[in-house]
Amino acid sequence: MYKERKMEEKVTIQKGTVQETLAFPLYGRSIANQKYPQLFHDTEAAKIMARMDYDFSNSNMGSIPSIVYGIRHEALVAAAQDYLKEYPDAIIVNLGCGLDTSFVFIDNGRCRFVNLDLPDVIELREKLFDLHDREMNLAHSALDFSWMEKIGASEKDHVFIISGGVLFYFKPEEVKALINTMAKRFPKGGFVFDFENKTMAGMSNRMVKKSGNHGAEMYYWVQNAQKEIPSYSDHIESVTVCNPMTSDYKSLPAAARAILNIEIKNGWMGFAELRFK
Repeated sequence: MYKERKMEEKVTIQKGTVQETLAFPLYGRSIANQKYPQLFHDTEAAKIMARMDYDFSNSNMGSIPSIVYGIRHEALVAAAQDYLKEYPDAIIVNLGCGLDTSFVFIDNGRCRFVNLDLPDVIELREKLFDLHDREMNLAHSALDFSWMEKIGASEKDHVFIISGGVLFYFKPEEVKALINTMAKRFPKGGFVFDFENKTMAGMSNRMVKKSGNHGAEMYYWVQNAQKEIPSYSDHIESVTVCNPMTSDYKSLPAAARAILNIEIKNGWMGFAELRFK
């Protein structure tokens, strides 16, 4: 069941705002689904875009960025689905959710789901999204760790956290403190997130500086996830680096497939899944 939205008119998205930045990954996932529906399954993205008063026709979305947004969505959804096979009544937390649509694809009919982001993001989200049963929005900073006490988790609950495109912008010490606190607070829980290495983060930062957007600098990168991340906490049981480029991705254009394979195989970008003791 849905909770009925109060606003039926379209939501205006202004150019040059944080709201426009949030819409970009949504648009990318929609493009990925339109071009390669056999690989990227976010059919909800286009529905949310239809609720926006915004002209996406002039958006400069290249082929590679849209595919990366699609891969990110599929990788995080798959990790959460696997966790729910072990713990079907778990709580899934989407940390820094933005305009993500993951609950529709993760929901097993039993889990609970928390969309966590800053108040202005949640405010926009509540104008655009229908809230499902067993789903809640939490307006909260990820770095204010009191959110862990506000998601409704008892000592017996299992908690799995997903996060896409978020940790890059935290300081390294903030990421380590966040992971350590989650690992201690949620035994037998887990956390999956995407990362870049120093080379890739440097390239991204140079592009950001050219654009003049000084508020989007990346501070956190990972050179060797399986070697570095276990040192963040004594409560980490395992760290797995996921390669989402399965054989199905042969349907992508050869040039795009080659670039992504180089980046992923060389560790320029990837997905780390942590399991807690």
